[in-house]
Amino acid sequence: MRKVEATPDLHQALEQFENVLETPVVPGELPEWCQSAMTCCVSVHQLLLRKLDDHVSIYLQIEQEDPSLESHVQTMREEDDTLKSESEHFVDEFTRAAATAEVAEPNENLVQQLAGEIADRAIQFIIAVRKQERAVATWYVESLERDRGNKD
Repeated sequence: MRKVEATPDLHQALEQFENVLETPVVPGELPEWCQSAMTCCVSVHQLLLRKLDDHVSIYLQIEQEDPSLESHVQTMREEDDTLKSESEHFVDEFTRAAATAEVAEPNENLVQQLAGEIADRAIQFIIAVRKQERAVATWYVESLERDRGNKD
């Protein structure tokens, strides 16, 4: 019987990425760590792009349900653009770090410091993605359940 692996959702991919980023790099294993981080980053990027595409219809529905939430929707659209750009940037950075780690293995201290700095920023990115997902869910529910007074 063939085993079929489920495609992770964004939440799972973020968790896996965060676990890699929080794992200390053992001397001599920097290339593997960078490769793992890059693989996770690419997965997060792909899933994030799909999620951001889903946001388009959600934002339209929020605006239709409650036009007074338009300013919140605009803020979320701007954050989506920022997250997309940051995601692309991290894919590039981890790709470069992985390539550099391969050639710098005997003297990996400089690359390890750089990888650590990228990891710290990437953890902040993960938090921003989670906050955005929570904001989208919150304003969507608010648009559906908000008490707008009598509609006679």
